Amino acid sequence: MAHKHFCLKCNAVVAEGNFDCGRDADHTTSNFAPSADPEKKRRQIGSGSSASSSRMFIDSAELYDAIYTFKNYARECDRLRNLINALVPGTRTILDVACGTGEHAKFLKEHYAIDGVDINESYLRAARLKNPSGNYVRADMMNFDLRRTYDVVTCLFSAIGIAKTFNRLEAAVTCMARHVRPGGALIIEPWFTPDQWHPTTPFILVGEVGAGKVYRLSNSIKEGQLSILLHHYLRATPANIEHYSARIELGLFTRDEMAWAFEFAGMEARYDVEGLMGRGLYIGKHDTRIRCGLVRPAEVLGKANRATR
Repeated sequence: MAHKHFCLKCNAVVAEGNFDCGRDADHTTSNFAPSADPEKKRRQIGSGSSASSSRMFIDSAELYDAIYTFKNYARECDRLRNLINALVPGTRTILDVACGTGEHAKFLKEHYAIDGVDINESYLRAARLKNPSGNYVRADMMNFDLRRTYDVVTCLFSAIGIAKTFNRLEAAVTCMARHVRPGGALIIEPWFTPDQWHPTTPFILVGEVGAGKVYRLSNSIKEGQLSILLHHYLRATPANIEHYSARIELGLFTRDEMAWAFEFAGMEARYDVEGLMGRGLYIGKHDTRIRCGLVRPAEVLGKANRATR
């Protein structure tokens, strides 16, 4: 007996092995039920959501914290404290770039004065509640200026992948390095390298937002020097089931490219293989022997040109 396969976005019948019927215009959000009758669909599982509410939900701090409950922030912060205290004894101030909802700060605030930068205002509101004494600023990691320096600057949970291209990677690391005081340190947790990235089979994470559950089905592909994460969310509430989708693009940078970005910013970097959660860490310190803005060496230049196409 043949089995029908349905689009994850609108439940239309699709070819075997597909998840998407291709009608992108209809897929901002959808109610996940097989009914051609809008009134019947509303009776079955409730009304749909607007494009703006979809974006608000996907970008919400509540969803982020619900989905990433598997992450052991307390253990990571213990490791991070040990590293920071060894690197920069007497550290008092930390800037967390792409700080998200402030989960790292929640565990570090008793030991350091922590500020944060993120592009998502919803995340920043959550971070301010978790760390009221911190200064949290909405800004792009590629271009911000807080007009001060810190003992340590961090960029964790592979957020550096958001840079996507090598030129933007250079800009982000240079911007972070400008906020590190002489003798301080820049700590970046990388995303995967091109050789490490292998698209996975689909998997599901489950969390709770308010009184309802959220299920995230994720798949991944590779396009050139980018890893593409395809997320589909089902949000179940007492009155409704809603569907949302998101496409996340993260740059795949080699070890040479990461090391060069630090050197370009006037820093010498070393690589810690294990890091906080198995993804490694790049640890940079200012080196007066390195002049900022150096011309890229040929082996890095070739890779960078490929990464920007």
